Amino acid sequence: MRPSVRTYLVDESGERVFGPGPAELLRRVREYGSLRAAAISMGMAYTKALALVRKAESGLGCPLTTRVVGGSGGGGSTPTPEADELLASYERWTSACEASAGAQFASAFAPGVCATTHDDEDAAGRRVGVAVLAAGHARRFGANKLVEPLMGEPVLEHTLGCVPLGVPMVVASATDEVDAICARRGIDVARPQGALEQSDSMRALVAHADAAGWDACLFVPGDQPLVERGSLRTMLSVSAANPDAVVRLSWRGRASSPVLFPRGLFSRLSEVTGDSGGSAVLGDGVRAISVEASWPWELWDIDTPDDLGRCQEIIECGLGRGGSN
Repeated sequence: MRPSVRTYLVDESGERVFGPGPAELLRRVREYGSLRAAAISMGMAYTKALALVRKAESGLGCPLTTRVVGGSGGGGSTPTPEADELLASYERWTSACEASAGAQFASAFAPGVCATTHDDEDAAGRRVGVAVLAAGHARRFGANKLVEPLMGEPVLEHTLGCVPLGVPMVVASATDEVDAICARRGIDVARPQGALEQSDSMRALVAHADAAGWDACLFVPGDQPLVERGSLRTMLSVSAANPDAVVRLSWRGRASSPVLFPRGLFSRLSEVTGDSGGSAVLGDGVRAISVEASWPWELWDIDTPDDLGRCQEIIECGLGRGGSN
């Protein structure tokens, strides 16, 4: 199986005004030099081709073809500059949609990643783990936000509960409270060295992932308690289908955390310094794939008591499902 994507531009009433048919027609007008010849090459009646062009022009508010007078063929038509610009934009958009659909298709139809078993290998036979960053200063919050109560449980408990079953986990910890939470759950702890900047946690977690023989590592901020288990599972599946790519969770195209890194980038992650995380190694030819979250609040982190309050409101409204799916 493979995905099939058809993209359309519609007007305010939802009526289609431009799509694959008119786009191909304009390409062939450019190739053959006339609308009639373009229609014939597509096995389409000239009257239908003309109606498609006129409907698109009416909906878009600009001419798409212009008459060419004279010449060896006695004249014809050619796409207007507006049509050329429209085609270029439409093709860029269609290509982006197809690429995104391909990644999402791979995640939806790939074999499940630790969904119901306790197998630490993914669909590609790789060992993959989750690393949770839980050793920050929380200066803006004024206390250890990860152990603050959220619906009666520490924030960190909610985040850990979002990790798919069976996936090995390690937590970067610098406090006894976080250590105790991990001990209750039987989760390994990595102890950052230094000033507890984000890069210190990153190096400790990468060292653990490397020693454990993980082929990829999904980094999850401990203060994102509303991330969905299903979203993390999708990220793992997309990574299985694209083992050399970075995979990021996003909302409406805005990429954020969590982020999954393949083993090939572990050495670069271990060289990050200061208060920088994995984003410092993105770019420079690194392929990254975005996975759309189901809800915007999956990307919310807790920096202030107000942030904690709005996370609680989402859960109280029955919207934040956390690790339930």
